[in-house]
This record gives sequence, C-alpha cells and structure tokens, in this order.
Amino acid sequence: MAEYTFIIPAHNEEKRIGRTLRSLDRFFGDSINVLVVDNGSKDPSVEVYKEWKKEHKNFNYIIFPEALGKGGAVLEGLKIALKDNTKYIGYIDADDAFHLESVKNMLVFLDRYDVVMASKWKDKGFMRVDEPFVRKISSRAWNLLVRLLFGLDVRDTQAGAKFFRREALEKIDFDFICKNFSFDVELLYKLKQNKAKMLEMFIPTFHMEGSTFKMVYVWPMLLNILKLRFGK
Repeated sequence: MAEYTFIIPAHNEEKRIGRTLRSLDRFFGDSINVLVVDNGSKDPSVEVYKEWKKEHKNFNYIIFPEALGKGGAVLEGLKIALKDNTKYIGYIDADDAFHLESVKNMLVFLDRYDVVMASKWKDKGFMRVDEPFVRKISSRAWNLLVRLLFGLDVRDTQAGAKFFRREALEKIDFDFICKNFSFDVELLYKLKQNKAKMLEMFIPTFHMEGSTFKMVYVWPMLLNILKLRFGK
C-alpha cells in the first residue's frame, strides 16, 4: 500500500491535469495514491480522469458539480484521505509548477515534522522569485498581514504543495471558515494551535500560464481571514 496520498484540487483543468498526472507518475509511480477533487468544472476534465484511471490503480477522482473553491476541494479531499490508512497526506496544485524531484526530497522530512510545506519565498529575495511583479507585491502584502494576524512564522502560506502526518490532521477540527484561496492560512493556523511541528522549504517552481487565481479573489480572502481572526 502506498504511504502517501496526494490530493489535487481541480477546476477546469482539462489542458493541464494530464501533464500533471504524467509528471507525478514519472517521479513517484505507485509509491503514492493520487486523488483529484474536481469542483464545478465545466470543461471535459472528467474524460481525462476516466482515461487515466483505466491504467492507474493508484488514481481516483471525485466530482462535485458545484464550485467548492480551491480550499473547499482540498478540505473534501483531506476528509476522504483520512478515512484510508495512508500514513502521509498532502495536496499539490494541478498546474505541474513544482520541481517534483525537490518535492520528493521534501517527503523525507515527514519522519521529523508534522507538516512539510513548499515555499517560493523561503530564503529568497524579491527579485529571485519567478512570478509577475504585481503578484509578488500582493504576495508580500498578504504574507505580512497573515504574520501580524496569526503569528505564523511562514514566508509563503499560499504555495500549493503541503504534506502532513495523518496524526497532525486528526487533531484539528474540520469546521472551516475559509473555503477559497485563504484555506491554507486557516489550515496552518489550526495546526499551529495544536502545536504541530512545521518545516518550510524552498522548492523551485515555474510560473505557469493559465493560473486559476485572479486578483478579484483577494477581497473575499481578506474577509475570510478577518472572520477567522476576529470571529464570525
């Protein structure tokens, strides 16, 4: 049985999800289970899932007709994965943006840490991060706000590759306020409150066109974390 379950939240990822699944298969093979949580896709993504499942027993997918948001999709995936006996559970973005050899090296540290998370910003200066300028500005402003509100000593809460010991996830409640892109903050905050031991590691990434994140999402993200910090 695979020791790891990788959850992939997906929304209209027909053009990218096949490449991501091939990359994961090449680097990890049957050592991981892969669960795609599709939330509200209107494109033919499901056809990609069906074809991949025919040849890969370690792959599964679940379809939610309504849009759950990225965080909502991850949350549903975590609930499903915790019902299995997988020792380690994590999630990774659908865009194949991470250097997977480095991700593989991250997993080694789960024998010493409850949480191991990828970071674009750990020990890196502003000009060395491979993102558009405006997005880097908004990223640093968001990170400063999160640090001030929640005391999270994390340089990059939003990087889409995080892995957990199942015991750490079993200690937190799954009543989440944040179901959109702010989900990562609430998850890390809950883990921090339960004294989870965390490791943030720089992982090389590639800026991928076609990101599902839009700047219009910033306002709902802000409202959610304020609700989280100061109450509903």
